[in-house]
Amino acid sequence: MNKSLLKEAKLLIKDLGNYDYTEKVKYVIYLVTKILYSCKINGFDILGEKCKFSGLSLFFSNNSDNNNEYLFHEYRYLNLGISEAEERIYNLIASERHNLDLVNFRPAELYEALLSSREKKNLGQVYTPDYIIHKMLYQLFEIKKIDRNTKILDPSCGGGYFLIEFFKKIKYSLKDEVDDKYIIENMLYGIDIDDFSIFLTKAGILFASCCSNVNFNLFALDYLTDSFKLNKFDIVVGNPPYVGHKNTSAKYKKKLYKHYSEVFYNKADISYCFFRKSKSVIKSDGIISFITSRYFMEALYGDRIRAYLKNNFNIISITDFNGNNVFKGTTVSPALIALSNKGRNKNSFLCVKYNENNKKEEFFYNQDKLKDTGWIILKDEDDQLFNRIESISNTFISDLCTIKQGIITGLDKAFIVDEEIIEKYHIEQDLLKKWIKNSNILKSGIKYNKLYLIYTNMIDCEQNYPNAVQYLSQYKEKLKSRRECLKGSRKWYELQWGRIQSDFENPKIVFPFKSRRNEFYYDKNRYFCSADVYIMNNFSKKISLNYLLPYLNSNIFEFYFKCRAKKVGNNIYEYYPNKLNHSKIFLPEENVWQNISDLTKNNVEIFLKKVFNISEKEVNNIIQKYVYKG
Repeated sequence: MNKSLLKEAKLLIKDLGNYDYTEKVKYVIYLVTKILYSCKINGFDILGEKCKFSGLSLFFSNNSDNNNEYLFHEYRYLNLGISEAEERIYNLIASERHNLDLVNFRPAELYEALLSSREKKNLGQVYTPDYIIHKMLYQLFEIKKIDRNTKILDPSCGGGYFLIEFFKKIKYSLKDEVDDKYIIENMLYGIDIDDFSIFLTKAGILFASCCSNVNFNLFALDYLTDSFKLNKFDIVVGNPPYVGHKNTSAKYKKKLYKHYSEVFYNKADISYCFFRKSKSVIKSDGIISFITSRYFMEALYGDRIRAYLKNNFNIISITDFNGNNVFKGTTVSPALIALSNKGRNKNSFLCVKYNENNKKEEFFYNQDKLKDTGWIILKDEDDQLFNRIESISNTFISDLCTIKQGIITGLDKAFIVDEEIIEKYHIEQDLLKKWIKNSNILKSGIKYNKLYLIYTNMIDCEQNYPNAVQYLSQYKEKLKSRRECLKGSRKWYELQWGRIQSDFENPKIVFPFKSRRNEFYYDKNRYFCSADVYIMNNFSKKISLNYLLPYLNSNIFEFYFKCRAKKVGNNIYEYYPNKLNHSKIFLPEENVWQNISDLTKNNVEIFLKKVFNISEKEVNNIIQKYVYKG
């Protein structure tokens, strides 16, 4: 990306005034693309010898039919017709002509660079990095013979990155058999719900090719719900959108429930539907290759897609980035999955896993071992140890306690106070509760930073707590605008989700929602916790906390849990109730654990090594890989 071009584009967008931000971005890209494409066809001499504004009708007249630039007539609605903007871009390109690479110019790259993180999130625009695309294409060319009859579909083509790179790869590999026009018109197909994405894809392919006038097989459609008739494909490849249930309208979800109930229900992700749809459009020997969120392997509502993939495809490979961030500006942890449509033959598939240092390990895993409840894919020695612990463990954690989320205030700024504010406003003491967040839970224990929660759910009458009410009144308008207050289910001064007071005041174990290690602590100080902290309480009489606590913090349980847990970042795991509740521990007869001389973490660890028959070699070579050392 030319830095001067990007800088000027950003300045121009800022100067364009009261237009919608995204509309301004599209207009600037239209201007840049129109001039650069004319230069690609005619050479930079078309700009004139001097860098000055002249003859712009050549570039921007809606009635012009110069150089078969039909694409820009088709998308002329993008042209806002602002002469100052046209002049600035024209002169910049003229001055930068020697620094511009027209063959490798991709308008989508400029679009991506100009959108803020907020716009990208709102639009769902997440483009795939080039090295990932190259990795996927390399694999496809290895496992699938590509010839002039091959048909390739990207069902969510976005900026066209996959199709552009496919074009280049095919052009190189079949250079004696096909020309550019043939590849574009007979081999490459793309669909996207966004018409501007289709423009970006068309333009990107034109820059990569030697063509000036072709018939594209690129369509602005909803791949999942619109009707269309195309021949079946040899390859379906791409980056389906990851759209959770919270960002999907009830009306649209109803459509998906109707057509994709095999894979999509309740809080499932829309990306699951792309697998099901793609099954119906590939040939009997076709291949699907997607980069998608890795969470489908573990998600509670991913059981149907897991069953569908296992039972309807041969899995060729899964590349699990294992929490490492691939997409800039997002928290999505991806996986690559390649599927063959050749019926089930019980093959093993290649699994590639990356660790926190971005080092990979490769091994084969038997597809029949995959469970619908969750795909725990481990190399042989890790798998054997995990299954040994799983089979010998005899009690689910859900049978021993309840796990609950901490408090959601709805406005921490109002409800969380320090000692200075307490003294200044004379806030009533019986409302004040010691407050901790995820960040207060350290390896060594809980570090309390002297913050307090105003537990307003105790207020039965405002007049009984005048000081607290007076203090909170400065935030009254914001507090009243909370969803539960608007619905009438909360008084303006109440906590959004205050939970049950006794849950925090009675014996409990606290632990962070996200962590690099098992960090379970017995709370002796009656802390009230934020929503990023979870609590265990209501313990069964079958278990002693003196046994349970060191067990949960043991290296053996850390290995066991991390094999099952959802990884959400570089060596960061979710300690989510669903996963913990369905995790198992070994509960011995009462007289056994009572006879352990000292129920410390170390002694419980020694006891568990005997229970699970774990050797020192397994401790050093397997378990220690999963235990965080920081």
